[in-house]
Amino acid sequence: MFAIVVIEHYCEAFPESESTLRWLLQPRRHSLLSELGRLAQPKSDENGGLRWAERDVDLLVRAAHDVAEQRPSTKDGIAMVRRMRTERKRFPQLPSGEHEATG
Repeated sequence: MFAIVVIEHYCEAFPESESTLRWLLQPRRHSLLSELGRLAQPKSDENGGLRWAERDVDLLVRAAHDVAEQRPSTKDGIAMVRRMRTERKRFPQLPSGEHEATG
């Protein structure tokens, strides 16, 4: 899942956030992580590579922090993330550069 990878890498880069974000990862809160992953809108290209926009991954990380800090029920957490997705659709930002997964 894209959200798991993003959150784990973020925790490696910013260990001070790990204690908060760990709530999403241990135990895995699959439904919430799936919704968070949708915020980042990762896409596969024709060669099977993965592409994403930096602003969308930033939104995923910010949303993960918000959800993990509040520790809502699964149902309430999913509703929070869906509201964030709706707000982004209503007020889109200028697109930023896309990135590709390598390796």
